[in-house]
This record gives sequence, C-alpha cells and structure tokens, in this order.
Amino acid sequence: MPLFSGEVQEWELIRSGKTKVDLAVFGSSRAFIHINPQILETELKQTVYNFGLNGSKFKMQYYRFNLYLKHNPKPKTIVWNLDTFSFSHIDEVFQPNQYAPFMLWNFNLYEALKDYKQTTIWDFILPLYRYRNQTYWKEQIASAKKEILEKDGFFREDGFKSYNREWKVNWKKLKKKNAEFDSQEYVLLEKLIKKCKKQNIQLIFTIAPEFYKGQDYMLNRDEIVSSYKKTLSKYNLPLLDYSDDSISHQQKYFYNTTHMNNVGADFFTKKLASDLKPYISK
Repeated sequence: MPLFSGEVQEWELIRSGKTKVDLAVFGSSRAFIHINPQILETELKQTVYNFGLNGSKFKMQYYRFNLYLKHNPKPKTIVWNLDTFSFSHIDEVFQPNQYAPFMLWNFNLYEALKDYKQTTIWDFILPLYRYRNQTYWKEQIASAKKEILEKDGFFREDGFKSYNREWKVNWKKLKKKNAEFDSQEYVLLEKLIKKCKKQNIQLIFTIAPEFYKGQDYMLNRDEIVSSYKKTLSKYNLPLLDYSDDSISHQQKYFYNTTHMNNVGADFFTKKLASDLKPYISK
C-alpha cells in the first residue's frame, strides 16, 4: 500500500534485500522526483534504482543508505543529490508515521529518530502502541487506496515518481532567510564518504536544478554550497552543480522553486546521464 508517497513500500523493499543495482540514487524528494532511473539505465547501460527519501534531511537519508547496505548487495556507484537545506536543523522529521511499521525493537531506527521531539521510546518497545491513533491510520489507509499503482503494485517506478503539475508559486508570500546549518549533522557527510571509500563504492554528488529566482531567497545559499565544495574537494570527489545551468532558468520545467515537473525531470535526467558518463566509464 503506497502510504506516505510510497515510502512504506520503499522501506520494505530495502529491508527485503531484493534490490541489486549497479547505480543507486540517494537524496531527498529532489532526488526521487528529478532523477529518472529508466533514462539513466538506457543511457549508462547500468541497472539503476532511486532511493530518494521524500521531505528528508541528510540524517535520515544516511540511515536509509546504511539500511540499504545492510540488506542488499553494494552498488558500484552512488549518485547523491545534495540540497542547500540538507543539513538544516529541524525539530520534527517529515511524515514520522512512515516509520511506524518498522519501529518495534528497532533501536537503530530509534537512534536516528530520537532527537526529534515527536519520538517516544514507547513506540519501539510496546507492540501496537505506535498505532494508537486509529482515526489517523484509517484516514491514511483510505487515502492510499485511491493512489494509482504501477504494474508491480508499487507507487513509484524503480523508486522514481514524477508529477505533471503546473507552476504554482506566490512570490509575495516567500520571505528571504538563512537556512539553519547543523554542523553536528554535517559530519555525517564525511562519514558517508569514508564508508564508501572503504567499501570501494564510487560516489558522485549532484545539486539538482532549482529555479534561479528562488535561489535568491536563501541568503546563505552560496556559503552552504561552498562548504560542500570544500569538503568534496578534500576527498577529490565530483559535484555536478546545476544551480546555474540553463535548465534552472526555465520556469516551464518547474512546479515550484525547488521541484521540477515530469517534463523537467526527464530533460534533466538526460543531461545528468551525459554528464555522468565520463565518471562511470572510469
């Protein structure tokens, strides 16, 4: 059942250990709705799956990555999309109930979630306690039943889901601000890099397109991207940054400042595939 944009299905797929691919994509929603695995497979001649986690910051993406390596064969290459808000401090994890089916006695998950204020240890040690709000769960299940599934019963196709949505941004309501940067969580980036190096996994980072006018509303955006570049340069790792690419200047490819529509996603993935080829061939 496609609960929470299909995330429950994705978590179960990872835990089942049935995913074996050459190239794995990780990141937030800007990974899972921007990078089309089928296009990458065609262009790169490799098997690909998109493990982008909707609404997530880096901490929970890193948890998904570790869970994936625990239960599945390691990929040859990982493409990881960084956002300028990947390390923003937050008090509440996005859609926390997506984790409910996997909580009981799962203390690795508890460690990943315990710093968020809605997390309680009782969800992890008392059977069925996490489903105490029956009205909520009935509504979620009813909503999920209305979703259109792929032929294999999944909401996403190889982890990917694009949206045919019209541009909808109210510039008057947008306010310029600094993104909170959590230096304690930023250390996870180097942990990821060192782990991939130890396991001989090729690691390539990207920053997917963002509509250029929206970029100005994050005042410390350049500072954050510079931090990424400094860290990746230290380890001689590539960062394919599409912030200033021509695609980021074309509103027709976006439905808001940070998310592309289905046409934009396919257009971007073809460009990404071309840019990945020199690295993959190595």
